[in-house]
Amino acid sequence: MRFVDCKTASCSLPVFQINGEVGVLFVHGFTGSPHDFTYMAKKTYEAGFTVSVPRLPGHGTCGEDFLTTKAHDWLRRAFDAYYDLKAICKDVHIVGLSMGGVIAIIMASVLKPKKLVTLAAATHLTSNRIKFAKFVALFRDKLPKQKSQTYEDPAMETLNREYWSYEWPKQGAELYKLIKMSRKAVRQIVSETLVVAARNDELVPLKAAQFIYDNVRSEKRKLLIFEKSGHVLSNDVEKEAVTDAVLEWLKS
Repeated sequence: MRFVDCKTASCSLPVFQINGEVGVLFVHGFTGSPHDFTYMAKKTYEAGFTVSVPRLPGHGTCGEDFLTTKAHDWLRRAFDAYYDLKAICKDVHIVGLSMGGVIAIIMASVLKPKKLVTLAAATHLTSNRIKFAKFVALFRDKLPKQKSQTYEDPAMETLNREYWSYEWPKQGAELYKLIKMSRKAVRQIVSETLVVAARNDELVPLKAAQFIYDNVRSEKRKLLIFEKSGHVLSNDVEKEAVTDAVLEWLKS
């Protein structure tokens, strides 16, 4: 077994664990970190998979780092992590959360993995403000949010303080680029696809999950909607059930 640790305050698990001939790449979301997959990645490893949970550039460290990165940096890191897994694994499946789901769609359209799982993939957003992010970015790098909260978990509080307490127009515009790419890429997907959504997701509407399900070319696909969870399905109140569903799909 080999461990490669993530050296950030917002990551609490090894990001690379070898445990089998089949690998699973987990891609976290916008302003998230590998912390989002702490539970799911651990259970996937225990189920006999080699797992990789890369930290996307600018994420999980500090806001200043975030401002220096763009969509191509996030995509490149995800692709690099996939090829690292592919070098030691017979097959590699991809699981993506939110923006990570968008990246996973783009990757799957090119790499054709056997299995793809999207969790609250942000092909569409509840708010349309992101369409105007590139114009706001001409004047401000970040905007403080009016509402804020605190977290008991130190890793979560770090993310809250550095990322979630602000709006990021420049990076929002980069996210929008990925969203538009994913809407085109989804029609090229032939991987066995599990689409997972949350009824109480305030950021990504259910129509996003339906869009993916309706447009992938996969002969084998499934749509699951969880009734109690919020946006971060992998780390919310139904994380056990969500993880069980993902593992069932990966092992089927």
